[in-house]
Amino acid sequence: MRSGHSVAIVLATTWLFAGSLGSATSVPVGPPVALGPRALAVEMDRNPELASFIERRGYPDWVERVEVDSGPPLDSYEVRVFYLRLDREIAFTRAFILDQPHAGLRKFDRPIPPAMREQIERYYLAQDPARRAELAAERAAEAAESAERAAAMAVDAADRTTRIAEEMDRSFRRRLRK
Repeated sequence: MRSGHSVAIVLATTWLFAGSLGSATSVPVGPPVALGPRALAVEMDRNPELASFIERRGYPDWVERVEVDSGPPLDSYEVRVFYLRLDREIAFTRAFILDQPHAGLRKFDRPIPPAMREQIERYYLAQDPARRAELAAERAAEAAESAERAAAMAVDAADRTTRIAEEMDRSFRRRLRK
């Protein structure tokens, strides 16, 4: 009975502790490192919560690992996944009990900050030559339209100047006749 009672206390304490960790925040202390498919697979093997989330939601648009200043029992880094279509940033970490990874935790789930969204979209733009070509063609078309408008304005100004000069010439000749 004693061992059953102590196991129940340990489980209850662990459950309460893990629940409180989910709302904890951490401060990044290192730059984020982008993770590719292999590194993400390794992280998914280490953190079952991350693996189960990706199985449910699908492969994320962007993944990074960030070193954070979090105290024990949390791991010293977070894995952050970004889903542009859902506008979500989700961070995962692990909790250690007796120096053994015990549970994967979801630290936060929030909308993607605009600066981070821009950074991810720039990365995709840099990796997609077809999209870069489309944007270059759009910029060239806009420049051509702007040049056409400027040329039309110059022609209108020249016509106006010619009309004014002709009117001045006629006026001058009329004054000479009088």
